Amino acid sequence: MKKILLFIGFIIFQTFFSQNILELDLKNVELQGMKPAKVNQEMRNIGIAQNPFVTDNPDIILKLEEKKTSSLIKKMYGFIYSNSKGNDGGVAIYEFANKKDLDTFLAQTFEQSNYRVLIKDLYLIRVWSDYSLHVKGKETSEDHLNKLEKYYINLGAKKVILKKDASVITKVE
Repeated sequence: MKKILLFIGFIIFQTFFSQNILELDLKNVELQGMKPAKVNQEMRNIGIAQNPFVTDNPDIILKLEEKKTSSLIKKMYGFIYSNSKGNDGGVAIYEFANKKDLDTFLAQTFEQSNYRVLIKDLYLIRVWSDYSLHVKGKETSEDHLNKLEKYYINLGAKKVILKKDASVITKVE
């Protein structure tokens, strides 16, 4: 009986203190040189009224994603960071209705140096940073990506290695 009570107590403790993949407050993650973005006119024009944001509105998702893939997304979660120079970064989490939609979306997603993609269940997590500061002692976009990636891996996500986009590769002779 004592073991059962300890086990139940442990489960309750874990449930109470565990983080969910959709918690967008990014506990203990600081992106040096960046702060949570204030909602600006461009964001309002898209339909984003707060940061972080959650939407299942197909019109808003279409404004944020490519037309050919936006219809696959069931719900989108986002947290945007920015700095005074207009650089941005953060996380966008796409929720899909089923594995087929997730796989179709993933098949059309290509590697880029300013973001990384992770997967957990029916969620695709895209972390990105356009913070291009390269000053000794200061963080870079790569540092931001590493922090964000580690945060989501610690929550159980797996990194996805994306294919290269052959249409942007130029042949040098």
